[in-house]
Amino acid sequence: MGESLLELENLRDQLDEIDNRILLLLHNRAEIVRSVGQLKSANGGENVYVPHRETKILARLREKNRNFFPADALDTIFAEIISACRSLEQRLEVAFLGPEGSFGHAAALRHFGSSVNFNPIADQTDVFSEVESGRADYGVVAIENSSRGTVRDVLEMFAGTTLQICAEVILPIDQNLLSKSPKERITKVYSHPQPFAQCREWLRQNLKGIRQIEVASTSEAAQLAAAEEDAAAIASKLAAEIYGLQIVGESIMDSSCNITRFLVIGPHTAMRSGQDRTSIFIAIQDRVGALYQVLTVLQKHQINMSKIESMPAQTKPWEYVFFVDLDGHVDDSNVQAALPELEKLCLHVKLLGSYARSASPQDSSI
Repeated sequence: MGESLLELENLRDQLDEIDNRILLLLHNRAEIVRSVGQLKSANGGENVYVPHRETKILARLREKNRNFFPADALDTIFAEIISACRSLEQRLEVAFLGPEGSFGHAAALRHFGSSVNFNPIADQTDVFSEVESGRADYGVVAIENSSRGTVRDVLEMFAGTTLQICAEVILPIDQNLLSKSPKERITKVYSHPQPFAQCREWLRQNLKGIRQIEVASTSEAAQLAAAEEDAAAIASKLAAEIYGLQIVGESIMDSSCNITRFLVIGPHTAMRSGQDRTSIFIAIQDRVGALYQVLTVLQKHQINMSKIESMPAQTKPWEYVFFVDLDGHVDDSNVQAALPELEKLCLHVKLLGSYARSASPQDSSI
């Protein structure tokens, strides 16, 4: 028994020494980041947030890790290290659909880390004006959900903004029933319309006849539930932590495959990472075969189109524009060759940004 205790103490001493070395390396990294910031400032002030560089760092570490250390934890740890070091140059302001605890907040936290100032906004479309006005450096907006489709009001905002897409965040959505009371005492449930739709069967089986009250966001729902003894909210685990609620129903979605794609918007696009996506708006001529000609150009240059969504044009009734996602970066030779050809065929082509494709979603506790 004595030898086992000595061995345990020896192992703990080794862990302490490793922690000391990690801390020293963090200090060294922070000093180098300060030097990088000084060089950037002396050469015209490159952006503090460099999404393609951060993407490459995480991809390189995932490759070296080879799944020895839990992958999701590795991403979280280094996202926080990058976030803390970035804040030594400038603490960014990041806007999202609030209040705190929303899935927009969770996506912003996952992408930017905690060393930023989070700015919750009451309406998601107002995130654009926060960034355009300079009150926020970047914004995080939901663009589509795997079960509910495209967020149309956000899609429409891209038609009139000068902002660029800097990055994307793919977030698994885990809906939970949160309350201060046990399930049998709940008389009303607050949430956003989408979670109600995503959890319809669970609610029918477990809370049949209970009043459902729609609000602007899941985090607002959690705020309301926290103020009432007999109320519940459908929201995230992050909201449960922030508002002091218990999880009385975990992962209550009718489909386990529930993922939301968020876009990071800002004053600049991203440089090439090697695994990129380019988003554009195109307005095509109202004639037979116009869209087919566009698709032919993409096929000719071997460009995969991963998404196309139509929406009414604001200039003329019964005309449509298309939001299109292309695989590749605007600086790739095939994309560079295709865009001028599209401009000749289309009434209008608007580049919304090139940015790194998000890593495949993994299980999340958010």
